[in-house]
Amino acid sequence: MSARAPALFAAVCLALVAARAAPLPDDATPARVTRDAVWSPPADFAGAMHRACDGRSGDFGACFVGEMEKAGPPAAALAFARRTGDQGYLEEFRATGGRVDVAVAQYPFRANENAVCFLVNGAPPLIDVDDPRYLDRDALRRDPVYAGILRARPDAAVFPGPRSKADAVVDARLPDGGQTFRVPYALTDGCHACARIGALTLEFDFDASGRFAGTRVASVRADGR
Repeated sequence: MSARAPALFAAVCLALVAARAAPLPDDATPARVTRDAVWSPPADFAGAMHRACDGRSGDFGACFVGEMEKAGPPAAALAFARRTGDQGYLEEFRATGGRVDVAVAQYPFRANENAVCFLVNGAPPLIDVDDPRYLDRDALRRDPVYAGILRARPDAAVFPGPRSKADAVVDARLPDGGQTFRVPYALTDGCHACARIGALTLEFDFDASGRFAGTRVASVRADGR
């Protein structure tokens, strides 16, 4: 899978890059993601992978996982890589003590946003926090701080915040026994390399059984305030 192009949503430009998980068979129950799936590539892996796979656009993912398999990862690490659509490997895992945990994957051949944060072990079993479908666009437009940013900077765009460490996503328990995950995003003046003009935090809510219940706009901040 390749990085998606920025998606324009009426007044808001959402430039989040989603990591599409490989579909599971209808009767498949995915194994829980644990620390056993974490993998640290050997020093020579990147060079070997690029020598073998560069230029193979049609089957690059299969080539990547094939080279990964040659490097001798744990079976759980290889299984996780396949669940990313053969695009990345699990770099860090954080157990939360609840039903849903946090996993950070590396997508080594992306131009930008190489770190991808997943909320795992719930329903659905992998949620990429940068999948544009999880932004409540109407709620964001109603936020007075965001509305002010948009009036001043009509090209305002949403990009992933820090993703390289699992503790960048803060989790908490909800009164009903569920969980919420506070995920940071950057607001920029229209492009990935453009000036940062603010910050957005979304909350990803799960019920007590680990079923995804939706997202909420937790806060919006304009830089300089």
